[in-house]
Amino acid sequence: MANVLDGVRVVEVAEWGFVPSAGTVLGDWGAEVVKIEHPKLGDPIRGLVTGGLIPGASGRNFFVEHLGRNKRNLGLDLSHPDGRTIFERLLARADVFITSFLDDARERLRLTYADLKQVNPRLIYARGHGQGRRGPDARRGGYDGVSFWARGGIADRLSGSGGPHVAQRPAFGDFIGGACIAGGVAAALYRREKTGEGGEIDVSLLGTAMWVLSPDITAALLYGFMLPASGDMPRGPNPLVGPYRCADGKAIVLMMLQLGRFWPVFTATIRRPDLVERFPKPRAEDADAIRAALEEIFATRTRAEWCDVLRPSECIWGPLQSPLDLPDDPQVQANGYLLESPTAEGPVRVCANPVQFDGEPPAVRHAAEETGAETEAILQELGCSWDDIGRWKDAGVIS
Repeated sequence: MANVLDGVRVVEVAEWGFVPSAGTVLGDWGAEVVKIEHPKLGDPIRGLVTGGLIPGASGRNFFVEHLGRNKRNLGLDLSHPDGRTIFERLLARADVFITSFLDDARERLRLTYADLKQVNPRLIYARGHGQGRRGPDARRGGYDGVSFWARGGIADRLSGSGGPHVAQRPAFGDFIGGACIAGGVAAALYRREKTGEGGEIDVSLLGTAMWVLSPDITAALLYGFMLPASGDMPRGPNPLVGPYRCADGKAIVLMMLQLGRFWPVFTATIRRPDLVERFPKPRAEDADAIRAALEEIFATRTRAEWCDVLRPSECIWGPLQSPLDLPDDPQVQANGYLLESPTAEGPVRVCANPVQFDGEPPAVRHAAEETGAETEAILQELGCSWDDIGRWKDAGVIS
């Protein structure tokens, strides 16, 4: 893969999944990312497995493996005066700073954009947070389960009325928002290349949710009523849209929105010309009868067999898959959507970010590291002496 950000240096002072996922994308694109963690406390996401928050999980932390790849780890206490000196040395040569710290912490640690541009006027500063930089809740914290999933309307639209709301998936909004931050950083780098100016980027989980949900929001504002939630969605008049269960219990989803165009193509593909004879021009009132016939037809073969039948055609369809199905998907394999992270215990498979340059998937240059794994190497690159490194380690400034 072309490392399009080769030579770009990123400093990450961020925890959990949202902003660190932006650092992962930038690292995949070739940037040198240095993640700073407190030498004793580390990023709290490291405790998700060992702390029992993920029932049944043990061993290596799946979040750390995914989010920590292509990053160098520096254990540094930013609240200590010597830690601040080290940080400013690192920042002075950086191109990008990304953070998830809340306003109180950023102000206490002098990590605001106003503070850091005094150290590096060309710095691109990217901040990810919960509810936006203005308004009564601007200084409040917000995980994706609150700011994105609940407050942003996602849970409401994916649930049914009158019942319990659908629970979120892990880091669902974090990874979408992180990709937005990475895109903003790339745009800011382009602007700096033209003007020489740094700048500040701001992405919130609430704003990300509204972007994801923008068709629902725009429709509601335009028409004065909401589109049906997923749990209330009625059966549509098009039988070539929706899931059909196969003989092995697995399902295929059809998505042919132009019924008139695809009906003869689809029936020919599944070798059922009798359906065209019975329904030459399918109407809305024919939908239930057609759907019942298709349910019987799909139940005669396994999903793999139906995939072989449908794949050569121009029909629009896809298998309804679980995460365990995806590694065997030929499109996932052909396009490099799963990467191997070369850990000491053996390779760990992680998901690639979806952006590819020059027709090649990204690569994991190095696996996720423990807190402070490259502290000494990074400090030597900054010109620090071994005497200083030993003194700072004894004082708990670094790990």
